[in-house]
Amino acid sequence: MKRPAWWRLRQENRARWSLRRRLLRMVMGTSIALWLVSLAIVIGVAWFATSDVFDDALEEGSRLVLQLGSEADAQADDRHELHDRRGEAMKLRMYYQVVAPDGRVLLRSEDTPRTAFVPQVERSKGYANVWVDGELWRVHTRRGADGNSAQVAQPVEERLELLGDMAENLAWPALGLLALLGLVSWWQIRRLLRPLEDMATRIGAQSPQDLSPIAVPDPPRELQTILDALNALLARLGVALDSERRFTSDAAHELRTPLAALRMRVQLIERELKLPGHHLQQLRADLDRCTGLIESLLALARLEPQAEPLPRELVDLGALIDTLDPAPARAKEMQLERALAVAELQATPALLASALRNLVDNAVRYGRAGGRVRIESTRLPGGGVRLAVRDDGPGVTPAERARLGERFFRVLGTGQPGNGLGLSIVARIAALHGATLRFEEGLDGHGLGVVLDFPAG
Repeated sequence: MKRPAWWRLRQENRARWSLRRRLLRMVMGTSIALWLVSLAIVIGVAWFATSDVFDDALEEGSRLVLQLGSEADAQADDRHELHDRRGEAMKLRMYYQVVAPDGRVLLRSEDTPRTAFVPQVERSKGYANVWVDGELWRVHTRRGADGNSAQVAQPVEERLELLGDMAENLAWPALGLLALLGLVSWWQIRRLLRPLEDMATRIGAQSPQDLSPIAVPDPPRELQTILDALNALLARLGVALDSERRFTSDAAHELRTPLAALRMRVQLIERELKLPGHHLQQLRADLDRCTGLIESLLALARLEPQAEPLPRELVDLGALIDTLDPAPARAKEMQLERALAVAELQATPALLASALRNLVDNAVRYGRAGGRVRIESTRLPGGGVRLAVRDDGPGVTPAERARLGERFFRVLGTGQPGNGLGLSIVARIAALHGATLRFEEGLDGHGLGVVLDFPAG
């Protein structure tokens, strides 16, 4: 199934990659990865630092339990929680046991297991991680002079909760900084790539006729290399186009002179030998056709891309039509009509005259004998002007209309001489004026109508 054009265009746009997006993804991806690594490092450092603090507290607690050493003190401390200087309860609670040498628990605090954290008292000393009833505890054991030992413990879960709170407090500011980094990176990347966008804008604004070097103010070194290569390419292309135009122009000039001399010699031969033969007439017609072809090529060479804008002025259409040669129309007994709703047109006079002369010549040449050719001008809704030349001849099929304007294309079967460059010249003149050229039916549903829509201004 053939996909619609808009779908194919969207797929092509998806296939294209954006340098700005890749840079932003690279910066943000690297930043997020480094942020995760740094967060892991901070949490690890915080874990070891807080573990040392907690271990010191366990050690001090074990020393305190040994000094208390009586059941009354133990009962007094049974529900005791550590307080800060303001009297507020802290998250750290004291879980302790006084264990006899045989492993019996003599004293313990509330929420402390009834069995000893570390049963092997005679072998235990210092810190240990033990599992009691499926819960992991960090225990510090200190032996007293009487053989009993004080075991002060803390659930590892409490340490993890404190560490989780710390990570949460660090995560939200870090996420905010990441969002700020994304915005700053997007803005900086956009600012740094602006010279590239400016260069693309300047290239897009440059007309096809303008091959002058492209200048970007204060470009970066990386972009200057591209600019130098592009300007060098434009310079070579300009030289090649100039050479081509000079060759076409010189060849047309050089060929026009010997053809004119050859045509004159054919006329002299006819006059001196008094031979009105068909072959000599055909030879003269061929020479006329060659001359017309050279004139058309010369006109196209002059209309090739120009660096300077066309000088324009208001052209009186009625006066321009009066300069046309009426002899070909009279020879075929054709009526040359005009319907000028707009009297003036902003254009280059010489080029507009060439375009109108080619259109009228085609209409007369391919129109029917005794027919009509009408030149029309109307005002377009946007302020432009429509100039049209219509005839009531045999016309052109829709398939052949699509090829009208191609160089050297001629409709077969007309029996008329020509070189197929007249409408090519008209198309080039229309392009230089920013006008659109189209073909439609002629007069009364017959023939051909050539329409030029000139923009306003």
